[in-house]
Amino acid sequence: MPQTGAAVWAAADLTTADWMVPVGTEEAAELEAALTAAQAAAPVPALTRLAPILADVTTRLDTGRGFCLLRGLPFDRHGAAAAEAALLALGTHLGSPLNGTQPVVHRLTGPAPAGSTVRSGLPLFHIEACDAIALLCLANGPEAPPHVLVSAGAVHNEVMRRDRAALAELYEPAPLIENGETVPRAVFTLTEGAFAARYTRHAVEQASSTPQPGAPPLAAGLRPAFDLLDKVCAEPSLMLKLELRSGDLLLFNPHLVWKLRTLVETDAEAPEAAQEFRRLRITMQHSRRTVAEPG
Repeated sequence: MPQTGAAVWAAADLTTADWMVPVGTEEAAELEAALTAAQAAAPVPALTRLAPILADVTTRLDTGRGFCLLRGLPFDRHGAAAAEAALLALGTHLGSPLNGTQPVVHRLTGPAPAGSTVRSGLPLFHIEACDAIALLCLANGPEAPPHVLVSAGAVHNEVMRRDRAALAELYEPAPLIENGETVPRAVFTLTEGAFAARYTRHAVEQASSTPQPGAPPLAAGLRPAFDLLDKVCAEPSLMLKLELRSGDLLLFNPHLVWKLRTLVETDAEAPEAAQEFRRLRITMQHSRRTVAEPG
């Protein structure tokens, strides 16, 4: 069955009003106060005026377009450390920030070295084990490439239109490498009515190149299905290109919206780059990841 709903979109169907979240002067002033406190190493005050906007963001990510952009907040005016603290405070309104063994807020920079955003000649997407990704722009020169988003539901439907057998392959779990272990994972899942999509072809190729003892061979139809999926993801009509400005905050649900990688994760002590971003990964109470991927 084709996917439907607000998260199934093509770039040509959208206007700025579909993804831009209005931010008023009072909300901006509240974040300004939070940044000032963070810069002085004081506790970040509660974001009470921003809370309703962030509640709307949560709805947009889960049942809306799957992404949104906040513009007009002064994230870029008080230094990177203050911006990271304020971003973390903002993220707690959306869910629980993830860190694992790494810092909670990750530094991403560009331009990315050749080959760092592709693997085996294929572009990489931000497909991560979380429910939302907050990408904060601190600096972005005019020569920087656009940030490209595609709707996973729209990709699903276009694959279905072209080749239903290929779509069926993408619903079948295939072994892939995740966190150093081989696990079965399908590109598309539908459990209890919740659609979720995670495309990690490079991880499947990695697992097939060094198969574990007793692991089933890669299905014969999977690579052709991946080839079709790659072709559909590159359709200009589906790709939304965003030019991010300093202070912009892009948020997206990686199970509904796939973002092409244009940046690389960088050590915090590395020199400042032409493109400076911060990424926060968030889990939410009602998670498509936990519904669609038990265990």
